[in-house]
Amino acid sequence: MPIEVLRIPQPVRYSEGLEMQRAQGAPLELSTARIAKLILLQHSPVFTLGRKTAQDHLLCSAQELAARTGAEVVETDRGGSVTYHAPGQLTAYLLLNLQAWNLTIHKHLDNLEQVAIRTIARFGIAGRREPGMTGVWVDTPPAKICAIGVSVRRWVSYHGLSLNVDLDLRPFIEVVPCGLAGKGVTSMACVLGRPVPMPAVEEAMSAAFNEVYFPIRK
Repeated sequence: MPIEVLRIPQPVRYSEGLEMQRAQGAPLELSTARIAKLILLQHSPVFTLGRKTAQDHLLCSAQELAARTGAEVVETDRGGSVTYHAPGQLTAYLLLNLQAWNLTIHKHLDNLEQVAIRTIARFGIAGRREPGMTGVWVDTPPAKICAIGVSVRRWVSYHGLSLNVDLDLRPFIEVVPCGLAGKGVTSMACVLGRPVPMPAVEEAMSAAFNEVYFPIRK
């Protein structure tokens, strides 16, 4: 059966997104069934600090960052470093039991990258991987368009990917995004030079998740 999709129409605080993940993921921690739940949402402005966030990835203190931008600053258990979320960015939390799906964490990350690449391809954007890094990049302009970070609890994957669709990118300059100094950040709207409707991207991403993960379910 298709991946179960939960779409949240209004931007939510990061803490609310965590609560949704815990509520949806808890049953999967106790199940050996090949079930997957996908939460699609947009966050209110927030900087999230992943497990690999180093001191020099923040250009000022967390308190000053919040005061300067008006965004929340939250420590999180996902992999990766600091990134920014806001309306206009589509965040996808895919919850599944890796053991039940016979997936390694590396294969799961590879699949998430492939989902993002397939999603933007439907809009005529060529995405690519960067050797030794996690996420998806584009060449015109050379920049990162999708950030990926996950955590695992009792074999269940939490968190997922954040695709920049059509948002204000200026807050990214307040930090070193994903800990990658000198690497730019872009959005689908910037690449295409026009607004990109979020519902269309949600539809494309839902289809891409099913295309990428369904072969594992055979």
